[in-house]
Amino acid sequence: MTEATEDYAGGTPTIGWLPGALAWALLAAAAVAVGLLAFAGKSWPGDMAAFFRPQIAVATAVLLLCAVALRRRRLAAVFGVLLLLSGAPLFLSGVPRAPDASHRDLRIVSANLLYDNPDKAGFHGVVAGLSPDILVTQEAKFGWPEVLRTLPGLPYAAGPEVSRWNGNIVLSRYPMKAQLVPDMPPSGDPIGGAQAIRVEVMRPDAVRPLVLYAIHAPTPRTAAGWRTRNLYLDTLARRIAAEPAGIDLVMAGDWNTPVWTPAFRDFFDRSQLLATERSAWPAATRVFFGLGKLLGTAVDHVAVSRGISVAGISTGENFGSDHLPIVVDLDLPEGG
Repeated sequence: MTEATEDYAGGTPTIGWLPGALAWALLAAAAVAVGLLAFAGKSWPGDMAAFFRPQIAVATAVLLLCAVALRRRRLAAVFGVLLLLSGAPLFLSGVPRAPDASHRDLRIVSANLLYDNPDKAGFHGVVAGLSPDILVTQEAKFGWPEVLRTLPGLPYAAGPEVSRWNGNIVLSRYPMKAQLVPDMPPSGDPIGGAQAIRVEVMRPDAVRPLVLYAIHAPTPRTAAGWRTRNLYLDTLARRIAAEPAGIDLVMAGDWNTPVWTPAFRDFFDRSQLLATERSAWPAATRVFFGLGKLLGTAVDHVAVSRGISVAGISTGENFGSDHLPIVVDLDLPEGG
């Protein structure tokens, strides 16, 4: 029978080697996870870890509390440092944000429909409740285009006329004119995503043109997808930066990018757009069946040009997809 011994350094009893070995194993796992976060911009594994930064920080906080409760002072100190490194970015935004507003001119909803989602009636009800002025959809394939044509208050559609199987379809209260964004990197199977479209929205009585980029970036689940997603966002940023002055510009869709990865910050640096998130830790939009937001993260985003303010941002109800809709209310500049 193994005898209990006293850990005099920490003041806690141990049973043989097990607690000490377990503590060091947990410490090593936490250190590896936090170390990967430091290389999110330079390596595919690091970028994948960035999707789970909140979960890594919460797990590290739990380990810190356990170490404190067991009076393992040195272990607690190391977990404290790891918690600071993993958790600080959750409260410090690294991108410029659009200012707050109290008035709403335009409501934009972006939703990844999930191409094989059977709950099309559920989505119909969600859209009716949200009453968007512009709806940006991704994975709108197979039976979805027919469903989108029946949505209330959105008589105009853009996307199918420029690429039938692209999956990006924009619905609007206002007439639109669309074109594919040229010279984009390849997207679709096996790396996912869809080619971006540029949509001119013709709002009545508007003095300033409104241009919308509807996107679905490739998924970084593979190293090839990660590289293509980064190139996809970089290409869009440079094209948006080259847009003429005097227009209101919005980019919306499934970016397949959390806010804590350098690819997200690099996009805003190069495009000069502003983020609409109100905090550095936005609500999860990518969710997992059966787990909800527990392992989710925010990968659906709306960015705007300078001069546009944000009257509100939220997520919509689950409609059977693996994404929740993101709802953004915008205040456009005078004359917009």
